[in-house]
Amino acid sequence: MSASPESTSIFYDHAQPGSRFDDMHLPQRPAGFSAYPLAEKEGDNSATAYASARHSNSRNHRGRAHWNWSGDRILLISLTLLAIFTKLYRIGRRDSVSWDESHFYKNFSQKYLRHLFHHDVHPPLAKMLIALSNYFADSNGTYTFEGGDYPAYVNYTFMRVFNAAFGIALTPMAFLTCRQLRMPSHFAALAALFVTLDNAICVMSRFILLDAPLLCFTALSLTMLSYFYRQRANPFSPEWFKYLILTGVALGLVSSSKWVGFFAIALVGLYTIHELYEMFCNVRMPVRDYAMHWIFRIMALLIAPLVIYMSCFVVHFLMLSRYDNSANFMPMGFQVRLRGNPLSRQPYDVQTGAQVRLYSQSSGAGYLHSHAHKYPSGSQRQQITGYGFADQNNFWNIERKRVAGTFKNVDDVSPHDAPIDGPIGNGDVIALHHNSTDSYLYAETGFNAPISSQFSEVSAVSSSEGTKAKSSDSLWVVDIVSPEKRMNDGRIHPLGTPIRLRNLASNCILVATGERLDKDWGWGQAEVACDGDDDVSLKSSKHLWTIERNSNKNLTAVDLGKYMSTSFLKNFAVLNRQMWLTNNALIPDHDKHNVLESDPWSWPFMVYPMRMVGWDDSSIKYLEIGNPFLWWGSATVCLLFPLQLFYWLVCWQRKCMNWRATEFREYIDGAMILWGGWALHYLPFFAMGRVTYIHHYLPALYFGILFLAYQIYNVSSWYLSERSLSRVLFTCAVTVLFGFWWFSPLTYGWNKPITDLKGMQWASSWPVYKDQFEL
Repeated sequence: MSASPESTSIFYDHAQPGSRFDDMHLPQRPAGFSAYPLAEKEGDNSATAYASARHSNSRNHRGRAHWNWSGDRILLISLTLLAIFTKLYRIGRRDSVSWDESHFYKNFSQKYLRHLFHHDVHPPLAKMLIALSNYFADSNGTYTFEGGDYPAYVNYTFMRVFNAAFGIALTPMAFLTCRQLRMPSHFAALAALFVTLDNAICVMSRFILLDAPLLCFTALSLTMLSYFYRQRANPFSPEWFKYLILTGVALGLVSSSKWVGFFAIALVGLYTIHELYEMFCNVRMPVRDYAMHWIFRIMALLIAPLVIYMSCFVVHFLMLSRYDNSANFMPMGFQVRLRGNPLSRQPYDVQTGAQVRLYSQSSGAGYLHSHAHKYPSGSQRQQITGYGFADQNNFWNIERKRVAGTFKNVDDVSPHDAPIDGPIGNGDVIALHHNSTDSYLYAETGFNAPISSQFSEVSAVSSSEGTKAKSSDSLWVVDIVSPEKRMNDGRIHPLGTPIRLRNLASNCILVATGERLDKDWGWGQAEVACDGDDDVSLKSSKHLWTIERNSNKNLTAVDLGKYMSTSFLKNFAVLNRQMWLTNNALIPDHDKHNVLESDPWSWPFMVYPMRMVGWDDSSIKYLEIGNPFLWWGSATVCLLFPLQLFYWLVCWQRKCMNWRATEFREYIDGAMILWGGWALHYLPFFAMGRVTYIHHYLPALYFGILFLAYQIYNVSSWYLSERSLSRVLFTCAVTVLFGFWWFSPLTYGWNKPITDLKGMQWASSWPVYKDQFEL
């Protein structure tokens, strides 16, 4: 069935004069429900024509619309100037560290300038941009602080202005996005005004934080998607390719700033799947063309973002060339190449009498450790744990008791034999003597591990217990596993020779279980046990240990870096895995709940705004509070949209509303992009166990604000007269402007007693005058 001209008119902004899309892209279904309907003449494609034609079909139409939607450039410039003023006004007023500026300035920006390795839960791009602003501000990277005032030589104002530029860019991108989604100029300007006049977005853009770059790249992804959406009738054209590639670039930038950016990838991915599905249903489309759509989208929307994401880590590794102990989880080949690494020079061989530190290859387990505290149950002997920090209790004296090949069974080895000199190799039997407590590493199957009952307990037995300390339960067979190629000589070497320690008596293998001991008696340290599973060929990194420190005064230290190999892909994978583990370890502290932290359910209606600084009468105070009209309005339309959609779909099927197919499809496409962006950036937080703050809602809020403007325009144009549209526009603008002005003292800093601000507490839960959760 071919579509009628009426049903396919007035659809695309960028169609060439007189052009039509080729018949091979026509769907079997009516136009308006295909990813690629007809493109009509440019004369009917302007936003003015679309708005006029659309309004002429509205339910309460009282005459043809004659809106003047020209002057986009003037509106764009005017809105951008307003955004510049709102973001930069009094931006350097507070000369002390505010909110997380200490975290992102000291821990990241300064360390980038000093080339000092550091670890964080976020990808590096936004942090490197902060470091770039620090570089432009002529910082030498030597200023370290925990809080307090900035010294005179730190140009914090420039860094804040640099960061605010990302917040300023939200305004023009909001306008351009809404224009591409078929909103007339003045309503697109209203959407941009909403973004500009939200107090929470404004205040979070004015400090040295990651939120402004994240929001900017999120908005850029949406803008490029909307431009690409407008080109769907012109596949493989230069404009189509340009916006497809730019969408992929934007996705790479946002995902490289924070992992929240992957929600933008999900949005574009779902939109792409929807388009590809509709093309799949179009039996007239040649298979070759359909395959090309897949290929180009995979290259632009998957491979390009991945290349950008990985490239940011390449730069990250190149910049961070100096050692810090936060690099201890990285592969040894990476660590020894960092300047100043104390592990780079050590004796090459591990011999009897050496003092060693064994590090588990299981992430988060740390060093093999013991201390004087006892297990509260089981053998009630001295604890063996994994400890993540350098400590004297991590050192063990290694004693070779038997050389490999000189015994056939356990009875051939006497625990009372004197230590044998020489380098220790694969298959040798050793004992590990804990220096600080004069005890031996000991395992027996008679007791279960304190947390993981499927494993046996490992403990330390004092030398004074003669019989037990010298039993075969305290002897361990060394198994070398996948050593460095240049260290593969059958002997143990520090850093490059992973080993398994197999108990001679019980044949179980020393394992870091991944569990944590109770804080009351085990200090929250990692559980270490003995795994009696006979299938040693399938053992994971939890069973592998590396001698990280080898101290022997009788041997000369060498440069171990020349024996170690490394690769970017391995370093990249290890770092991202550690980011994931660290992120999951950021569990909420319920003692501070709602003082700083907040749950996702409270965000849309702004139940708990957050104090960003101290609340003394004489200090400059900032509250992360949004414009209530925008937060409450956007939350309402977003939460009600599924019901609205259901109602309108029923009306559409029953033909009780006067819509054209193209008109309804245009509305649904734009609505699903904006509402889908809100849902994808908000709902996943309910599944997260990590600590959350109200500023985590800002990316979702951006979509929600645009969706609010989108709904205001569409619903008004369907149900109201032409004259009423201008009243709606004016009323919304004035209302939002009033809300921004009313709460602006808390956005731009209030340095007097907070009680002087009357009428600021619109909800009892708001911590304006008094925080009911304050400790």
